[in-house]
Amino acid sequence: MKQFLNFINGDFVATAKTFENRNPATNEVVGLVHEAGQAEVDAAVAAGRAALKGEWGTMSVVKRAELLHAVADEINRRFDDFLAAELADTGKPRSLASHIDIPRGAANFKIFADIVKNVPTESFQMTTPDGGTAISYGLRTPLGVVGVICPWNLPLLLMTWKVGPALACGNTVIVKPSEETLTLIHK
Repeated sequence: MKQFLNFINGDFVATAKTFENRNPATNEVVGLVHEAGQAEVDAAVAAGRAALKGEWGTMSVVKRAELLHAVADEINRRFDDFLAAELADTGKPRSLASHIDIPRGAANFKIFADIVKNVPTESFQMTTPDGGTAISYGLRTPLGVVGVICPWNLPLLLMTWKVGPALACGNTVIVKPSEETLTLIHK
């Protein structure tokens, strides 16, 4: 039986507590999901914080954009794998998932990368109370570790609408899919 493990800090992590994931259209068991508990969530948050202090936290916007384009390219390269996972997750028609969920999910990574890379920083000049002038500007910095909770009905597409912009802005992300959703990353 396929095992769906937690992916934390580059490693697949098994847990003692599991549950069956079933295809909603056929009720067929798709695999066994390892449920994250407090220890796994704490480890994921610690890994996210460490990444912000490491290479990810100092990465340029251009480099992050390149990586997000690479994520989109990999989704497109593995289109059939993502499609099979989406169909098993949701039980929706192949024609719908193949024309909306997967292509738009991949495109979201590119779109958010391009927006962050190409939108200028706001700035303005103002007069100060003492008659001088000041230049005010916005400085974009990551917020930190972002938690993303995704619903069951559009698991990939709705996840990319949240993860894409968070990563593009330099944050790290922990994704909690619906317990009704399996993940494509599995062992």
